[in-house]
Amino acid sequence: MMSIYRISHNIEDFMFFTIDDLDVYDKMEGFDIDGFGQPLTFSWVAPKAEFIPSDSGSEVKPDISQWNGSDLILNLTAKQTLEPVLNKLGEFLPLAGACKDHWMFNPATRMGNDIIDPDKTTSAYFDDGSWERLESLGFNERAEQLAPCLFTIDIDRGVNLYCTEDFKTAIEKNNLQGLNFVKI
Repeated sequence: MMSIYRISHNIEDFMFFTIDDLDVYDKMEGFDIDGFGQPLTFSWVAPKAEFIPSDSGSEVKPDISQWNGSDLILNLTAKQTLEPVLNKLGEFLPLAGACKDHWMFNPATRMGNDIIDPDKTTSAYFDDGSWERLESLGFNERAEQLAPCLFTIDIDRGVNLYCTEDFKTAIEKNNLQGLNFVKI
């Protein structure tokens, strides 16, 4: 059975990435934050972006970070290291301002719900009964053969970014810092 991980930013040890919202809306007509995690439906124009100290006070910039739950932010080392794999799975988008030497990676591979094995998938719910997140994710046999190493899924509307052991290993092997992986 394939190991699957939910990716998140390590906000305890590294700075937090942010984009200038006003710059985004000034530069990009039709900008839709819900459009990330799949091919963009609007033209990307590099917005001003920066790293700010995290809530823990960290002022260490990560090699690889996250924005909007489904997008990665990469410095030059992370981009060069992961580009051979990521080129096939999405698009690198330029950034401006203090992060002009970083790239946003928008994963354009969203897996449909038809790949999910409901017997191997469980969810967590808020106290009011509304859906919170996936606790475990299991693929059916066909999907295990087709699954890319980095992807979003329809079941959570592409809000989270997931990966297989291959992607996690590539991050760890190359000592790229800034992400947390939770096995689900």
